[in-house]
Amino acid sequence: MHSPCPSTNFLSSRYYDGRGITDLFDSPDRAHAWMQTLNEEISFPRSPFTPTEDQLAQLRQLRDTLGSVYRDTLDGDPAQAAAHLRTVLDRTRITPGIVVGDDRLHVRWTTDSHDPFEELVAEIAVSAITAVTGHAATLLCKCEAPRCVLYFTRLNARQHWCSDVCGNRARVARAARTRRKSHPAEGSQPKSEAHNRKARLTTLVVDPPGCEPHFCIVSLPSNAICGQRA
Repeated sequence: MHSPCPSTNFLSSRYYDGRGITDLFDSPDRAHAWMQTLNEEISFPRSPFTPTEDQLAQLRQLRDTLGSVYRDTLDGDPAQAAAHLRTVLDRTRITPGIVVGDDRLHVRWTTDSHDPFEELVAEIAVSAITAVTGHAATLLCKCEAPRCVLYFTRLNARQHWCSDVCGNRARVARAARTRRKSHPAEGSQPKSEAHNRKARLTTLVVDPPGCEPHFCIVSLPSNAICGQRA
């Protein structure tokens, strides 16, 4: 599930996947696939394209700057957020326009260029202005799940995560912390004592006449690991 906010989705091109950070801007093909998926879901960007390596580098730099805008906004530092946001706006020239919808007017920002890269940067810049100003800024949140780097618009007071996946991971982490607090000594048995205990559980099993004797190592799980003696 994606946020309807283009700039927030732009930041989501770099995310924690449960094992490490994944960057969808690490290759032109992955970046194009990311654009195509979002275009189908939220019509952003308007014109998906395959970026060049130079454009990819510019998008990664723009993403870092936009991340600073979001972070400064949540940290309560509007002056620093404004400075970073001006850096984003300086990358493009945008012109507002009015589009007549079925029941209302809509504003649409365009660029003087028909280059899809310039259009993408313009969409991100305008979206960022909306996300970090006015009432929308009060709804902007950082995901509280462990190691997540994403942001989201909080539409529900009980929402603390950017997705159900992060919500599940946060609950699992909380349950693990609770277990550790309830059983602090669990797993803290000294290695030598554990080794001696395992040694005491090693038993010589005598088979009926005619059979080779074998050792049976009885471990803590219910099954036994057996092997013939050399």
